Amino acid sequence: MPTSSPPAHLSAAFDQSAVGMALVGLLGNWLEVNAALCTMLGYSRAALLELKFHDIAERDDLARDREQAARLLSGELASCQLEKRYRQPGGAIVWGLLTVTLSRDAGGAPHCFFVQVVDITAQKRVLAERDALFALAPDLLAIATPEGALLQVNPAWRDVLGWDEAPLLERPFYERIHPDDVARTRAQLLSLPGGGALHGIRNRQRHADGGWRWIEWSTRITGDGRLFASGRDVTEQIENEARLRAQEQKIRLLIEHANDAFLGMDHHGVITEWNRAAETTFGWRAIEAIGQPMAELLAPSRLRQAHLDGIAAFLRAGTREARKRTEAPALRKDGSEILVEFTVCVVPVDGEPWFHAFLRDVSKERRMSDQLHYRATHDFLTGLPNRYEFMGRLQLALSMPGAAPALLFIDLDGFKAVNDICGHETGDAVLIEFGERLLAQVGGQGLAARLAGDEFVVLLETSEGAEALCAAILGAASLPYALPRGCSPISASIGLALATPGESVDTLLARADSAMYAAKRAGKHCYAFGRRGEWTVKGGPE
Repeated sequence: MPTSSPPAHLSAAFDQSAVGMALVGLLGNWLEVNAALCTMLGYSRAALLELKFHDIAERDDLARDREQAARLLSGELASCQLEKRYRQPGGAIVWGLLTVTLSRDAGGAPHCFFVQVVDITAQKRVLAERDALFALAPDLLAIATPEGALLQVNPAWRDVLGWDEAPLLERPFYERIHPDDVARTRAQLLSLPGGGALHGIRNRQRHADGGWRWIEWSTRITGDGRLFASGRDVTEQIENEARLRAQEQKIRLLIEHANDAFLGMDHHGVITEWNRAAETTFGWRAIEAIGQPMAELLAPSRLRQAHLDGIAAFLRAGTREARKRTEAPALRKDGSEILVEFTVCVVPVDGEPWFHAFLRDVSKERRMSDQLHYRATHDFLTGLPNRYEFMGRLQLALSMPGAAPALLFIDLDGFKAVNDICGHETGDAVLIEFGERLLAQVGGQGLAARLAGDEFVVLLETSEGAEALCAAILGAASLPYALPRGCSPISASIGLALATPGESVDTLLARADSAMYAAKRAGKHCYAFGRRGEWTVKGGPE
């Protein structure tokens, strides 16, 4: 203590102060301490007075302590304030905020230091915990001034943008924002009131390697104007979004200019998309079609309920039947019908199913296909099924369980002479005329076909009525034809064979052919069939 004792009320204030107080000699020895400081440092008054200032100070702080003391002693500073660490007897560290004033004697010579110590250990602990979280955060964290100077950044800046702390703190953060984004970023920050927050600010930040990274920021401005910001790298997300937009644009262009009609439809059956080919195919413009129920716009009235039932079934099937290809009639704007082949799929969008379909007008193709199939399976002269078609139908009939079809093998009598004497055109006319007569007699009883030349066949499901049909065909065949003079009359010989279980096509056909020749040997204009190893021959009507 100074040589002259302070007044009693000052001594009481010193001793009873809640703030730690001390008088420290110029050599660092404790001259006097109060109870609050003893409690803070964990020493008794007697123990503390036996120590020097630096005995309980953290060694890393001593150089700065001596520097500040020297500045006070030289008169450069009247007082100073600093944060300092002390070590308690058990080794625990306590933080103190010191305010130090140099006390001088009456002659102005330095006498001792008057020190006030506020315990800031709790605050330091909170700051340390905050800084630990700050340092561990994977996102960019920063505190900045309103002018853009960075006050504090976390290590994530190095991980994300390659910058160490020192160069970041040297220059305003605006200098590292892409030039095209600076004005927008400034405007967004200026729109924030004190205490306000803003989320989703995106700008490009320069990477230490010279490249750019997209950062999405959440920011808050405090009452004193400081900016607290948290940012995450969204470069990959933005690039993916750009790629997705580009891909969607490509797909949309492909769909819009596709040769096939394309339409989209929600789960209520309402059209949502309609491309140019759809306009051409169906005659409806997109503005007319979008928003209309697909069933009412395109499905013929007789098929609308089936269409709606199909949608319901498609939805019930879910992912088990997410894609389907089929053909169906469709209406055009002018009321005409076309046959369309369509491939439809359903995809979930926001939990709701959406239909997408490509449709192609196959009316012409189907007509051509039907024509080609008809030509491949029918005789070009008579229009009757040809040998190829007939043999397939006969094979199918014989393969049916319990089937017992009957086969008529027909050959025209006198046809060769007509062909040789009157010419092939007359012969063709006879074949055409007989084909029509044959078809009229067979009707719906069976299948009539031309095998080759003047050979015709008839397939019946059963033998019932077979003989009556043979007689009718003989009568029709013998009716007059428009023949030139000198041509022989035409008649027919028929062989009848009844299929047996397991019989092959060739065997049945051979038996019917043999029966036909038996009829010719019997005088023609008759029909024959085998019975118990003998030929039964019956004549046609006179």
